[in-house]
Amino acid sequence: MMCVWGVVVAQVDVNNPMPFAESLKISADAINKSLPTMLDAELRHDKVEIDKNTMTFKFTLVNFTQKEMGAEKLKELMEADIKQGVCVDKDSQMMLKRGIKMVYDYTDKNKQHITHFDYDAKVCGLTTNIETT
Repeated sequence: MMCVWGVVVAQVDVNNPMPFAESLKISADAINKSLPTMLDAELRHDKVEIDKNTMTFKFTLVNFTQKEMGAEKLKELMEADIKQGVCVDKDSQMMLKRGIKMVYDYTDKNKQHITHFDYDAKVCGLTTNIETT
């Protein structure tokens, strides 16, 4: 199975900067224009959703049911590769450092939820450049 972790970050005009949340929404909209798309014979990237400080990437395993590909099996097959990809991707690192949580959510061919993987700066061993209160 192929995984996607890179993020398209909206181009920002340095003379007219926009709030980061708006930039994030523009990035998600840009990604969604090319979705859904098959990443390989088994995995479809369906959409990207933004909710406050969370960017969720939605995927469907088009040839499997939840019973055939349960959460534990999917984690065993994909979690390490996804984490590696997210944590080394420069655009993802920039977002994680800004306090954005990235979620990779998987459903089966019948739209039944299988599992999700959550990543934040701490998971990737990064420090954030946001203030905590």
